[in-house]
Amino acid sequence: MTKEKEFKGYLDRLRENLEVLDEQIVNARAMSRKRGKDANALQWTKTLRDLIELRNTTLDKIKIHLLGRDQTGAPVEPPDNYEINSDVEFEREFQKVMKPWTEDGLKVKCEDCGIESEEVSGHECETSNCDSVWKYHYLREKCHEKRLKAKRLLECESCHIKSEDADQTVESTSKGDVKAMLQTAALQIKILKTFPIDQRISKLEELLADKLEVAPGMESAYEAYADAIQKELNNTIAERERLAETSKQ
Repeated sequence: MTKEKEFKGYLDRLRENLEVLDEQIVNARAMSRKRGKDANALQWTKTLRDLIELRNTTLDKIKIHLLGRDQTGAPVEPPDNYEINSDVEFEREFQKVMKPWTEDGLKVKCEDCGIESEEVSGHECETSNCDSVWKYHYLREKCHEKRLKAKRLLECESCHIKSEDADQTVESTSKGDVKAMLQTAALQIKILKTFPIDQRISKLEELLADKLEVAPGMESAYEAYADAIQKELNNTIAERERLAETSKQ
């Protein structure tokens, strides 16, 4: 079994610094206790003090790395970060950080292809529903690109909702709009049938000539409305011609 190759990253260097400082503190403490025997004992006491301060500074760096800073810029304390067993939870995280890292430790498993690689990183993806929700997924760059191609979000021209089913959304929305527009046309035709035939034709022509400003996605609904009016106009003109022929006889 091959031994995993260690690498010197930021956390590993902090860990090494602590190990070296611990060794130096032990040595300085021993030397500082030789008062009366060693003329440099007082200097060793000062060195011990400086080493302990440096170790505390290094520990604060690790704590900030794990817990961050509060609004004042001070390191966040474990009770402010964990709801229960704050000391235990923090110690667990600290022990994980203090373990030697290896190159394999930087590899993360891709959610799609299952390959563990340093190329895998978190990609924020939007879900394909109307209530858009963003979620991070660990993916290789190639798998992320495949997701974007396979699940590219389309925007509905009518309601401006982003969805994979944008085309279906437009279609279902248009069916309701078509029905409403046909009902409008039927009501207008019903009213116009009470008018004299020439006036009825004139009004129908005005309705067709009046180009309404059509909202995106409403084109098919307007076309259905215009077709209904045009059909009624054609029938009314034919009716007038029949009446004219009848009057001649």
